[in-house]
Amino acid sequence: MKNTCPVLFAAFAVSLGLLTVTAFGQGSPPAWLKDAQTPPAGQPAEMIIDTLLAGEDGKAFTTVAEWEKRRTGLREAWIKYLGPMASVREKGKKYEPPPFEVLEEVELDGIIRKKVLYTTEPGQHVRAYLMMPQKMETPCPAVVVFHGTNEYSYHQTAGVFDTGVRATGYHLARKGYVTICPQNCLWPCSDEIQLAYREVTKQFRERNPDNWGMARMILDAQIAVDILVSLDEVDPQRIGCTGHSLGGKQALYLPAFDERVSCSVSSEGGIGMEQSNWEADWYLGPPSKEAGFPLHHREILAMIAPRPFLLIGGDDSDGDASWPCIAAAMPVYRLYGTPPCLGLFNHKKGHALPPEAEKTTYEWFDSFLVPQELCQ
Repeated sequence: MKNTCPVLFAAFAVSLGLLTVTAFGQGSPPAWLKDAQTPPAGQPAEMIIDTLLAGEDGKAFTTVAEWEKRRTGLREAWIKYLGPMASVREKGKKYEPPPFEVLEEVELDGIIRKKVLYTTEPGQHVRAYLMMPQKMETPCPAVVVFHGTNEYSYHQTAGVFDTGVRATGYHLARKGYVTICPQNCLWPCSDEIQLAYREVTKQFRERNPDNWGMARMILDAQIAVDILVSLDEVDPQRIGCTGHSLGGKQALYLPAFDERVSCSVSSEGGIGMEQSNWEADWYLGPPSKEAGFPLHHREILAMIAPRPFLLIGGDDSDGDASWPCIAAAMPVYRLYGTPPCLGLFNHKKGHALPPEAEKTTYEWFDSFLVPQELCQ
């Protein structure tokens, strides 16, 4: 799929109600990053956790090489728990995407939107919306957009029924990004609008008793990236991901296990184990809430370093209570010797995705997906 026409939309500015942005920004950190790195009242600035930046002998790591060896061990421990469907996609390696069928294609509002169908787990299919600007010069940045728990699922992120604040994939495509909005595996692969996650998870666990649901979500998310990087229109060095609620959980896990993802935004997923229903079979299962569970989400967050990661909260699933995970990962980010591209934005409006969260998400991508060397 090759397209012609002007580079980077030099004069392409898109109004989204709250802001008008020229595509891809100027490559500087957002002005509010310092605020996003300021601890909420009563929270520590940083915490060096022994499982992150120290070896078994208690000696603190002082080099990136020491940390990356530790990161490899953490990933192996997480994959052992999650199940074999979870794996690491390495940057620079080629991964063949599944062939996909185009079910429909429409042109609207300056973008091309294709509904596609492909296989992830053997015998299981996923639908997604693949969107890109009608006028573009390749290669361009791309973003995987995960939907939340609602009856409209991937239709909502693609702006099919409305183009409100949760139509993130639609708005990013209008801004000049290529986007893919996959249907979460908890939904049956059909156009029926229904919530069937309990039965779907039961069937999944019967087929795959060695995998928790998050392992399948990681696999599906990585396949979405496989599809993006296979497109001529996409720059494989500029891949991002974002999601809200259920999608926020995927936006936390994907960059930790897929090194091709260079920039992420997770909204209201509940980063702390106690902050959400991680014990559900479709996530991590009951052991994750048991006393003495050895794995922690501060490890998942640290595994993303040094790539830019923004956590958005509203003091519901995420917010001030999420800061300890940020504080624990911050020393890992600082170990790389560059200003840490990590922060927490709390809009304090509950579990909603208000306009200021939408604006912040777009500014994060516009800042850090161009140029690539900012936080590498």
